[in-house]
Amino acid sequence: MFAPLLAALLQVPTPVPQAPASPATAHAAADTVERDSTTDRHGRRRRERRPVKRLEVTPDHLASAFKDAPARSLLLLARDARLRQDSSLASYDATTYQRISAGIAFARFGRDRLAFRSEDATRVRWRRGVGAYVDVTGSRAVVPIAGKSGSVSTDGSISPVPYYPGSETLWIGSGVARPTVDENDGIIHPLADGAEAYYTYETGDSVTFRLPDGRSIRLRELRVRPRQPRWNLAVGSLWFDMSGGQLVRAAYRMSVPMDIEAVAKADDSTEFNDVPAVMRPLLFPMTAQISAIGVEYGLFQGRFWLPRVQVAEGSIRVGVMRSPIKLEQRYQYENVNAGTPLPPIVVDSTNRRRGINLGVHIGDSPADDSARAARAARRGRRSIPCDSAGNRTYTRQSESMPNPVFVTISCDTARLAHSPALPPSIYEQGEEAFSSADMAEMEALVHQALSMDAQAQFAPQLPTVGVDRPRYNRIEGLSLGVRADQVLGAGYSLHGAARLGVADLEPNVELTGSRSDLRRTLSLTAYNRLVSASDWGNPLSLGSSISAFAFGRDEGFYYRASGLELTRTPDAGGESALVMSLFAEQERTARQQTTFSLARSVNGTQFEPNVEAVRGIYAGARARYLRSFGLDPQGFRLFSDTRLEGVHGDSGSYGRAAIDLTGSHGIGNGAASITVAGGSSVGVLPTQRFW
Repeated sequence: MFAPLLAALLQVPTPVPQAPASPATAHAAADTVERDSTTDRHGRRRRERRPVKRLEVTPDHLASAFKDAPARSLLLLARDARLRQDSSLASYDATTYQRISAGIAFARFGRDRLAFRSEDATRVRWRRGVGAYVDVTGSRAVVPIAGKSGSVSTDGSISPVPYYPGSETLWIGSGVARPTVDENDGIIHPLADGAEAYYTYETGDSVTFRLPDGRSIRLRELRVRPRQPRWNLAVGSLWFDMSGGQLVRAAYRMSVPMDIEAVAKADDSTEFNDVPAVMRPLLFPMTAQISAIGVEYGLFQGRFWLPRVQVAEGSIRVGVMRSPIKLEQRYQYENVNAGTPLPPIVVDSTNRRRGINLGVHIGDSPADDSARAARAARRGRRSIPCDSAGNRTYTRQSESMPNPVFVTISCDTARLAHSPALPPSIYEQGEEAFSSADMAEMEALVHQALSMDAQAQFAPQLPTVGVDRPRYNRIEGLSLGVRADQVLGAGYSLHGAARLGVADLEPNVELTGSRSDLRRTLSLTAYNRLVSASDWGNPLSLGSSISAFAFGRDEGFYYRASGLELTRTPDAGGESALVMSLFAEQERTARQQTTFSLARSVNGTQFEPNVEAVRGIYAGARARYLRSFGLDPQGFRLFSDTRLEGVHGDSGSYGRAAIDLTGSHGIGNGAASITVAGGSSVGVLPTQRFW
């Protein structure tokens, strides 16, 4: 299910090792072989069973595909260059650095905790006709959410190779450039033959710069827009060298998030049918999105464009849980078309293929230790032995691209983890690996190319309907809801939600129109809803509902509100988030309509009485700014939550301001934390806005 997202975010040009039947010398024979890097075994067989799937390019498509005449010429030039191999590029010697980060959060707005991070540094020596020799100079990975009980083992199998014959320059969908569109491959490449049926093209800006030898290089922008808002179509800006059509830089994203359930059911209609109905509101919606990808190439010897920096951001959402993902790669070239010859790489083609070799362990109980020892013993029977120099070596190769890669990695994992090729700490921002100038230039490129106006065409899609999460409180009792969503195109979408509590029988309705570029969303909502008056916690969440139903502890104070709200929210997690809204609403008292809880039936526990709201019309603005510092669970971390509110109502005007500061520091397998909160107000506050 997650393959399309991970294929774009984790471009591993050549896959993973397999232990040999018998050892061999480092340069004479491969210790292991990997056969397929761009597709897994099941995916490849699935495509073999399926005929090529693509729309036929009609005269109407060709007539509407190009917004200006130069766009067609530039597309054809870039399409030819994408598959053309420059035989004069014979070799290079490069160093690489790759960092993969994944976070986790259980609130829409709140602290993103680092769940996983890996760093790899390598030296890559590539020669045409031979392949690539990859020496892993640094490698480490952590699972911070598991504390000291978590461990990760890697073998360098996800380390990248900057370039090889037939590699995909745009870093989209596959490690190997595929000449024609095939929807079975997932993401539809905007430069592939037949892409005119899916995309429109328009030329943009141009830049000319002069080389030291006096020659001028002219770059031209090609803007790519999907004809429909689909998860596997890209929106972006591609820049090409006009002298040969080589890609120089690119910034793009997928046009809309991927509905994982819908995509899975398109392959197999029985997918997710085994999920119990009671669990569906907790697991769905289940989506994945790629919000930004940036690619920057550098010119070497005045002729060869080779990748320098590649950055990808995305996220996965499963119910209330979201996981932001970021992949960063940097390449530096010691020499191009120079260096000493490389010996041939001998591949043992009899070994079977394997997937990425990444082991994660969480837990430190005796049972866990026994299981870990058993796993280690099983791995030992398959693992690659250390040679006399203290290294493991293996060879990997793709069936679709005969470019063997010989990997050497030290058996000393401590030396790899503390390598000078890596930043001092895995939790640092990475300024040592990525220069501030490079990252600022990449960020500027992404923001300019992926503005709110960079969207797929307006083409309404079929709506989707789902069940909203149930909740329980002393106002509504048990409250059940449904929701419907429709993607319209051009970044626009419609959302509707309806909910009814069995105790108060007052309908909760929300109708929203929004526009998003997958980094931020602007939305206008008309609503009649139950609102929590509390500044802390989330009384309408599942956890609070369980507490109210089971223990008679309803943590919220509530009032009813009906009105309009204009909101700007961030779509992606990060170190900071700013939420702003303008609203006009009628507020009134929400009467308690139920006293039932399991605790009351056992020992008579009563709910706290609800507040009596001051009825009136209120209009104003709210803002919330969240900021976090520090990722190391064993170090110092700080989280701040600042809230501002200014409102004019029937009884006068008021303002509120509050800030929460939470500091924590790891202690053993746990942490000590302290929260300090303060707030103040001006004017006359209605009861429902008391602290």
